Amino acid sequence: MRHELSGSVFMNVKGFWKKYFEKPKCSKHCKALSKEYEARSGEEKLKFPEDPAEADVWRWMKALEEEIIKSSVNTLTKLAKEKGKMAGIRFMYSIEATQCHTLSKGQIEGGQTDRQLDYFIKRNNLPNGDGYHWRDVLVVGELTKLPMSAFLDKFLQLCVYMSEVFLAQPLRHFVHRLILFGPYCESIIDIGKSPKKLVHVLAAYMLMSDKEHEIDSNIRNDGDEIIIKMKVPGSSVMQEFSLFTKPLLCQSSLVSRGTTVYSSTDKKYVVKFSWKICGKTSEVELLKIAKDVVGMAKLIGSRDLVQTSTLRKGLTFIHLMVKYTRPAEKILTTPVVLSGNSVQYLKKSTSKAESRKRKSESGQAGAIIESVNMRIRSGTKGQ
Repeated sequence: MRHELSGSVFMNVKGFWKKYFEKPKCSKHCKALSKEYEARSGEEKLKFPEDPAEADVWRWMKALEEEIIKSSVNTLTKLAKEKGKMAGIRFMYSIEATQCHTLSKGQIEGGQTDRQLDYFIKRNNLPNGDGYHWRDVLVVGELTKLPMSAFLDKFLQLCVYMSEVFLAQPLRHFVHRLILFGPYCESIIDIGKSPKKLVHVLAAYMLMSDKEHEIDSNIRNDGDEIIIKMKVPGSSVMQEFSLFTKPLLCQSSLVSRGTTVYSSTDKKYVVKFSWKICGKTSEVELLKIAKDVVGMAKLIGSRDLVQTSTLRKGLTFIHLMVKYTRPAEKILTTPVVLSGNSVQYLKKSTSKAESRKRKSESGQAGAIIESVNMRIRSGTKGQ
């Protein structure tokens, strides 16, 4: 994981908070909830634990959900009904998700291996008794008392959880903290010093719609089938196609084009989803050019679903934000002489080993990385 994410992790990305926590429709309500918490933070249930043990922090976070977020939403919804203004605020005051955790491995299904999740947020409208499944996870987290020196190890552990989310939800564009071209986030929040900011974040995650969690609204699940509409050559109307829910092929690499292939339920076609490569001819165009080539897949339909530039809009990435994940290089301190196929070790060193420094990836510190990346998540149908 360290090598896979090398050069792809960005910290302190400018514009992150504004885009994801100030622009959404629920942001005003989240601010109101954080202020309510600040006013009630002296209450016994809502006091942030002096000794932030995992169990105590979990109880505090659930208390926030029950006493602040849900309670406030229910009160505002009741007042709105009394005033006859429910239609205008239906989305804003709708709890879409809830906080969960597991106490042992194997309590969450659908993963590549049994894992224990300290913290995650899942959809709220699921039938009771179904248990937990990776396909329903919206956000993942980790509760720990370890010092900041262990940050990278815990961050990489979160990335492993993220890979489980993408394998269970291969058509998802984005998971908060990670996208398929690498993780990025804003600055670290010290919840001990600023718990109300965490209240804002938690409220936002629980009020966000599936679309705001980047679950594609153009693709819907219908029982044991996936339904997608695509453009068909010669027709101006989108045609609907039915696919099996289990993919024939799915990339397991976290930083990738996210290539996923499904079979149609009538087993006549396959549908491939992937991100286009910037600056190169798309696979759709290549299939159109090769339409008369014997043995080549026949293009039946296609559709562009989302652009990377849309996901990155409003965000600023520079090389100074890159967080290196590779393990520290070890310096060879024993002098050797290479001669042909043999290696001769010298008994005494004739010079002091000098520390090697990692060269900057950018010739100019702070050079802006191209933020308008024209990669596109698309679906193509072939026969």
